[in-house]
Amino acid sequence: MTSVDGKILSEKWGSDATVKKLANKFEEVHEKIGVKAWIVGRTTMEKDFTDFAKPILKKGHQEVDRKDFVAEHQSDSFAIAIDGQGKLGWEEPEMEGDHVISVLTEAVPDAYLAHLKDIGVSYIFAGEKVISLQTALEKLYALFDIKHLMLEGGAHINGSFLNEKLIDELQHVLLPIADGTIETSTLFEIDKDIKREGATLLKLENVKQMEDDVLWLSYTFKY
Repeated sequence: MTSVDGKILSEKWGSDATVKKLANKFEEVHEKIGVKAWIVGRTTMEKDFTDFAKPILKKGHQEVDRKDFVAEHQSDSFAIAIDGQGKLGWEEPEMEGDHVISVLTEAVPDAYLAHLKDIGVSYIFAGEKVISLQTALEKLYALFDIKHLMLEGGAHINGSFLNEKLIDELQHVLLPIADGTIETSTLFEIDKDIKREGATLLKLENVKQMEDDVLWLSYTFKY
């Protein structure tokens, strides 16, 4: 979901009642798409969901093997966080009914892993010091049977998936709002030092006009 100038941070748009109503389109479309597994980066997760909770380290001497951990769970929906260094503070294994999966590197402390095990948060390792998105996706499929995944930001994790050509389609909710700020993040952001190629081409598959002058644009990627 973006403003007409491609900005994604709705908290920058003010407290006007109409603006708040428009911002709710994100969850509305999320539910209509119906994908039961969603993934975000650490910054988005702590800002929008964990309220900047500090990571919890289990007290005492801990030694935890660097093996993927699939906790017992009854849910068929998943909240997945890319958190390479283990900076998110988890207190329970579910988020609004979705089972939490943390994507980590092997560099996280033993005490952090011990805490996740204790509370029943699943975790997978996707690299020694740097996250491999391809590895993460392969493990999510193999261990949790996740075939469809909804990527929901922020800008850098969106950009990382785009840079690796790992996005199949874009469901873009375009709001009749002009942000106008310079510092606000856009839909995809890739550091110039790691960007692999030029612009990525997309194919427009569908345009739907929703109420309140909102457009729902569906694209596939032409890698």
